[in-house]
Amino acid sequence: MASSLPKYETQTLKNGLQVVVIPLKNSTNVISTDIFYKVGSRNEVMGKTGIAHMLEHMNFKSTTNLPAGQFDKEVKSIGGVNNASTSFDYTHYYIKSSTDNLEKSLGLYAELMKNLNLKDKEFQPERDVVAEERRWRTENSPLGYLYFAMFNNAYVYHPYHWTPIGFMNDIKTWTIKDIKDFHKTYYQPNNAILMVTGDVDAKDVFKRAKKEFGSIKNKGKIPEFKFVEPEQDGPKRVTIYRDSEVEMLAITFHIPDFKSEDQVTLSVISEILFSGKSSRLYKELIDKKRLVNSVYAYNMENIDPGLFIFLASCNPGVKAEDVEKELIEQIELIKNKKVLESEIEKVKINSKSDFIYSLESSTSVANLFGSYLVRGDLTPLLTYEENIEKITVKNVQDIAKKYFDFNKSTTLILKKGK
Repeated sequence: MASSLPKYETQTLKNGLQVVVIPLKNSTNVISTDIFYKVGSRNEVMGKTGIAHMLEHMNFKSTTNLPAGQFDKEVKSIGGVNNASTSFDYTHYYIKSSTDNLEKSLGLYAELMKNLNLKDKEFQPERDVVAEERRWRTENSPLGYLYFAMFNNAYVYHPYHWTPIGFMNDIKTWTIKDIKDFHKTYYQPNNAILMVTGDVDAKDVFKRAKKEFGSIKNKGKIPEFKFVEPEQDGPKRVTIYRDSEVEMLAITFHIPDFKSEDQVTLSVISEILFSGKSSRLYKELIDKKRLVNSVYAYNMENIDPGLFIFLASCNPGVKAEDVEKELIEQIELIKNKKVLESEIEKVKINSKSDFIYSLESSTSVANLFGSYLVRGDLTPLLTYEENIEKITVKNVQDIAKKYFDFNKSTTLILKKGK
């Protein structure tokens, strides 16, 4: 089967920086210039959580040649847009601009990689910004709090025990030395992927990348990652109390890493259960029974084994336990009764059109390719279309039975209280 994916070209500079070019011959004169660092919250340790995310913030402060805030101004001056994000597994920066401004974007990224200042006087106020973000998204948002607590309980040992925002006490107690050490360890050419996607010529990119980045030196060996979450040996049940208008619920099951062949089927299960208004959970819990105002069911695809997550926010007056009964019923149903051929066909059609649609813009192509390359394997992306075609009714039932094991589940209920 022919793949819809565009072709990419790659070269690795002597310092280990991988340069990837995806020419989309689409005459748009638009490119996305991205840099992915192979570091996320999974590379942090207890007591120093949230540093990967903090560094993402610090990366827009001053460098040897740019005052704080100048990076953003330079991007705006060429009519570009830029942003960044930190996940469990990696940190991603991007600049979207016209093709003519490729050199500008590369120069800005090289300046960041080589010359970031990391001054304490810039760090202190930014720490307050991050603490405020944690307050807003986690402390004061019941669903955000439940989400954070869900990882704290589903993982005991592995750094997925916290989300990228980190614990509040750590945010308050980092020192600038912690930030500098983390930067020195992970922000090096041999731990990064530079990517240019869009209306661009590969040879030109390789030449310019070499010129801008070729002389940047690595600072040391990247530490080897050794954390393996021990197998859960029984169901876990936790109740948390927050100042919340409504009750909430999370149920998680352990699933394999992003490279596993089972991930495609898990995605299909997620679509059947939760994608759109005709999905099972929407029809049952929102439309028919009016129990919840939002419900999610999705599979994480991470470098290390992740979770299949069910999250629900109840309607006023509805008990989380009542929603739990319904959710369990839906989970048992997909394990014990074959899904309809028509449900699978619908998912195949939707997944295919979503996939093809995501290949239309340089930014989404960069996101897609970059997210697999930075996790260390492009295979799941390259085989996605043919694997989704192969899914059968039996697959769905087998995979649901294999992973939705209530003896190894973690359930959290959030109730109203101080």
